[in-house]
Amino acid sequence: MNSNMIAMINMRTDLPILELNDKRPLATIPVGGKFRLVDFTLSNLVNAGIANVGLLLAAQSRSVLDHIRSGKEWGLARKGDGLFYLPEEVEDILHPVEGDIPAYYKNLLYVQRGNKPYILLTGCDMVQNIDYDEVLHFHRRHNADVTLIYQQQKYDFDRSGYALTVNEHHRVTGIDARETLQAGENLYQRGILIDSAIFQHAIRKAYAKGYHYLITDVLKRNIDRLRIFGYNYQGYAKRIDSISSYFQVNMDLLHLQTWHDLFLKDKQHHIYTKIKDEAPAKYMEEAHVSNSIVANGCIIEGRVENSILFRKVRVGKNAVIRNSIIMQRTKIGDDAQLDYVICDKNAIVQPEAVLSGTQDNPLCIGKCSVI
Repeated sequence: MNSNMIAMINMRTDLPILELNDKRPLATIPVGGKFRLVDFTLSNLVNAGIANVGLLLAAQSRSVLDHIRSGKEWGLARKGDGLFYLPEEVEDILHPVEGDIPAYYKNLLYVQRGNKPYILLTGCDMVQNIDYDEVLHFHRRHNADVTLIYQQQKYDFDRSGYALTVNEHHRVTGIDARETLQAGENLYQRGILIDSAIFQHAIRKAYAKGYHYLITDVLKRNIDRLRIFGYNYQGYAKRIDSISSYFQVNMDLLHLQTWHDLFLKDKQHHIYTKIKDEAPAKYMEEAHVSNSIVANGCIIEGRVENSILFRKVRVGKNAVIRNSIIMQRTKIGDDAQLDYVICDKNAIVQPEAVLSGTQDNPLCIGKCSVI
C-alpha cells in the first residue's frame, strides 16, 4: 500500500459521446468487451497502492454508481481509506461554473482528511496501464513541486490539447493550448502529481482570484516559481473524446501488441472491472470467428470478423459482422450484415438488415434501438 498519495478523479470535465448516449458519462463508456473506461484509471491507481480515491461526480452519474458501487473489485471497500464519492452541489448543477478549480476548492476538506504528502489528479478519458508508483519516484528524484504526465506524439494529432515544452533536465518550461499537435510534440495527458500542501494553497488562492483552470491559470502562470517537471509515459495511451477515437481504441485492442501492453506486460498491474458471472460464449456449428474479442454469454451462429462483442450478444444464422463494436445484450438477426457499426446495448438489428459505416465515420446505433 502506498501511504504517501491520495487521488482525485475528475469526471466533471469529460463530455459524453453524443452519438452513443448523451446521458451516459464518458467514464462508463464500454471498452474492449467487458471493461468500462473508468476501469483503467481506477486500476492504475490501486496498482500503485493508492488506497484513498475520491471521485468528482458529474450530475448524471447513475451508471458510475451502479458500476463501481463500493469499489470492492478494486480493493477500495475499506473501513478507513477507500473510495469516496464527491458529488456536485445543487447550486453547481443549476448554475454550472467553468473549469476545475471550483470543484477542487469545494472538496479541499477531502484532501485535508486524506493527510498525505502528495495528491494525484487525473481524469478518466485515457486507456492506458501506467505505473503511478514510478511517477512518484520520478517526482521525488527531481525534488519536484508538480509532475505533469505527457506522451511524445508519434503522429500528427488532429484534436485539441496542451503541448508541454520540456528541457533536457525534464523541467517543464512551457504549457501551450493547441488545436492540433504535430508529431514529436509532447501531449499533456491530464495527469498531475503535486505536493498536497502546494495544491491546497494554490487552489485557495486561485479560487479567491476567480481563476478557473488549474493547468493554465495556476501552473502556467507560475511555471518559473514552481518546480514543474514532465514525466514521459512511453506505453500505450489513447484518449477517448469522440466517436472516432472510441472506435480506434477498440480496434487497437484487436492487435496483439496493444493487448499485451495493456493487460499482459506486467503481471502486477491488472485492469479490474465489475464482476459478472456469465456462461462461456457458445459457438454454434456454422459460426466463424476471426480476429475478434468475444465476451462471456455470447451465442454466435454467423460470421464475426475484426469485431468486439460484449456480454450476451446474440448473432443469428448467416449474419455477418465486420469491423464493428456490439455492446451487451444486443441481438443481431438472421442474414443481417454489419460493417463499421457501433451498436449500443440492448439494441435489436432485425433479420436481413444491412448497416454500414466507414472507418473514419462508423455508423452508431443507440441504446435499445430497433433497426
